[in-house]
Amino acid sequence: MKKNVSRIILYLVGLFIITIGINLSIISALGVSPVSAFTYPLSQATGLSLGLITVLTYSVLVLIQWLLLQKQFKAKDLLQIPFSMCFGLFVDMTGRILAFIHPENYLQQFLIMMLGVIVCALGATIYIAMDIVPNAPEGFNLAVSKRFSMPFSRSKVLSDCLFIAVGVVISLLSQGKVTAIREGTLVSALLTGIIIGKFQKILNEPLKRVAFEEKNICEGELVNE
Repeated sequence: MKKNVSRIILYLVGLFIITIGINLSIISALGVSPVSAFTYPLSQATGLSLGLITVLTYSVLVLIQWLLLQKQFKAKDLLQIPFSMCFGLFVDMTGRILAFIHPENYLQQFLIMMLGVIVCALGATIYIAMDIVPNAPEGFNLAVSKRFSMPFSRSKVLSDCLFIAVGVVISLLSQGKVTAIREGTLVSALLTGIIIGKFQKILNEPLKRVAFEEKNICEGELVNE
């Protein structure tokens, strides 16, 4: 029980940290990550909060996973929906917390954008290590990979391109220009995975020790008694 509680808490901490990175990318105004490339323009177009749009679009992605996988779709995968609700809440919360940040020049924008990429990678490292469920976009990538028997890396590239294309269309239709997709989008796409790999080498072992070994410790104590 303690093991599961620790995993869930760390999973949620990872999601919270990711939303800090997302909002730093938005504040930088140099482009959001590919995953946010369609949710952020949709939020701007509808006037709904980014958190609410995230919950709605992520729920749609879970539905698409079910349509793609059918019998391979597991009941556990439905946990993506409540975790998406938490994620959406965190998006709006961290957006309000960070609202005081106003970069005044390109250098400040660039530094904030890079910090956002690093923070997103840190959060992803934590939640991935908990091995509960993927977030909805990653679950979508996995479903496409399984359904069409393609490498995950290829499905990731295809889905990123799809998200960006949808974001471009929404931006052009609602604003007549593209503002959310810039150099920061490319930097995020190229560097996030690499940075996650670096963080995993440092953090995976201590994270898994905290989240997974408590049960073993408790069982050892019971045996000794």
